[in-house]
Amino acid sequence: MTNQSGKKHSHWWQHKSWDEIVEHAKKCDIAIIPLGSIEQHGYHLPTGHDTLQLFPMLEEIAERTGAMLLPCPWYGAHPHHHHNFPGTVPLSNDTCRAMIKDIVRGVSLAGYNKFILFFGHGQAFVTNYTVQELGQEGYYVLSVMFQNSVRDVHHDIFEDPFWHADEAETSIALHLFPEYVDMSRAVKELATPLLDRQFVTGPTQEKSCKPLRFDEGTVSAPEYKDLKAGVVGDPTKATAEKGEKYVKVIVDRMVDLVNHIKEKYPAGVKIETN
Repeated sequence: MTNQSGKKHSHWWQHKSWDEIVEHAKKCDIAIIPLGSIEQHGYHLPTGHDTLQLFPMLEEIAERTGAMLLPCPWYGAHPHHHHNFPGTVPLSNDTCRAMIKDIVRGVSLAGYNKFILFFGHGQAFVTNYTVQELGQEGYYVLSVMFQNSVRDVHHDIFEDPFWHADEAETSIALHLFPEYVDMSRAVKELATPLLDRQFVTGPTQEKSCKPLRFDEGTVSAPEYKDLKAGVVGDPTKATAEKGEKYVKVIVDRMVDLVNHIKEKYPAGVKIETN
């Protein structure tokens, strides 16, 4: 879709002039920061999986809410057990934290007062403390790992829990970017836990009184030593239909969140955090 001047319509910050960005904030001052990662996802999925999945979801969210979409950094922070596997390019925790802070500080100068970090890669161990520090600086920032928003429906859609390059992630890929998926190379593989699962809550486990979350300790063996293909789960169970159902719930619930913020705190209203 284009406007009268022939310029293509876009919800992305990088496609707009600075004055268009400022004018947009007067109507909607919510900016969504996608956080991606470059990470091995087995033989059958691209290393950019966790980043590629964000774009179509966010474009629908922005179309339905008017939120501004910020440029997506393709790299992210990683739990210790992801490191050293070929294809994975991790940022240090401090680098990721500093990047998020600099993005929020810069974007706020254009009139944006509410920020949402949006990601499906396990880096909440960095974002959770980063948003607390930004709150101390006076910024309103939410950290959303999308798996948290769909734990109640995950097992209505998938047979297995959400892990890595598995049924769920492969289904998302088959739905959103099948051109980069090679199902002939999909293999089932399991990781070696360092603690029994009775003590560790997985990313999509709805109800749990277990002492640890999957990213709250050294609970998994290093993948580069433990796995041959780099898969945790069974991607052969994946289908595009499952991915479509899953993505729809994620998008709908993000739309609800953004619209709630818009109604509760209209454009121009700065939320006091310090």
